[in-house]
Amino acid sequence: MGRPDEQLLAPAPGGADHVDYLDGWRGLSILGVLQGHFLWLPGLDGGSFGVSMFFVLSGRLMANILFVKRQPLPVFYRRRASRILPAFVLFVAAVFAASWTWGQRFTAAEFWSTLFFLRTYYPASGIWGTGMPIGHLWSLNVEEHCYLLMSLLALVPLLRGREGLWLLAIGFGCIATGFVYVRIGAAAPRWGALGTEVAGAALFVSAGYRLSCDGLQRHVPPWLPVVTLLTAFVLAQRGPWWSQALLPLLLAFSVNHLGESGAWFQRLLSARLLRRLGLWSFSLYLWQQPFFQLKSTLPGGALAGLGAACCVALLSFYLVEKPARDWLNRRWRSDRAR
Repeated sequence: MGRPDEQLLAPAPGGADHVDYLDGWRGLSILGVLQGHFLWLPGLDGGSFGVSMFFVLSGRLMANILFVKRQPLPVFYRRRASRILPAFVLFVAAVFAASWTWGQRFTAAEFWSTLFFLRTYYPASGIWGTGMPIGHLWSLNVEEHCYLLMSLLALVPLLRGREGLWLLAIGFGCIATGFVYVRIGAAAPRWGALGTEVAGAALFVSAGYRLSCDGLQRHVPPWLPVVTLLTAFVLAQRGPWWSQALLPLLLAFSVNHLGESGAWFQRLLSARLLRRLGLWSFSLYLWQQPFFQLKSTLPGGALAGLGAACCVALLSFYLVEKPARDWLNRRWRSDRAR
């Protein structure tokens, strides 16, 4: 059985049964990304930290959906498709159309590998070897690769009840791979720490811990999840290179024990603004990148870029992402009923 707060998790953000402070965690994550890209502050970079927060939240949620609720895989894939694909396909089509219009040529392999979440690895130019604003999609690629692997684990009968240990083992394997890449330096693959085999650590560790921590919840003092979150943030800013291996562990602990954190912290994460940002986070994540790359050329600079990114993201959410997701989910529910 899952923990009480996990029993309330809805499959789509903004649902009636959604846990408010998890939406707030998502909102805090996208705030970190926006700060890192548009609001430079001395000694403070929330961008990569915000991405890590997204990863551990995804690990917690997917572990609940796939291994606690045992959601059927066709339903799981449909819900992921309705959540991701409408806004993502629009973004990719718009970016490639704009690039072609402005004379930036690309191959069919570049287009299709981007659309199928493979651009981190293929073609050789990579996701960063282009002037297109698609470099941020490396993190979406990581998530989709991890979801696919986790869903395959759910199919193996021999692993039933032991998935948590396997996910933890995979997560620690990702951490070890990161150390190997640092050790071999220039001989490491060109994608380095941003490949799924390294960056997937936060997602796998969080998912594995989610399935292994039920017996610990009554022993966690309410201040500890807050302390682990703050410690992870400090290490992300100023810690030595090896301390990055601690980030998945600290953040996984924090996000999986939000239900045991103090009421004041849950109320903070449940603030209306943070929950709204969490609701809009995917469209914000997609559309902030073009304006991040253009911010130095815009009248008004970074603040103008941030404002424009938010406006386009809201249009994307209310005109494409939400209505398309709702329509697809209604259609598929109707098909299942018939």
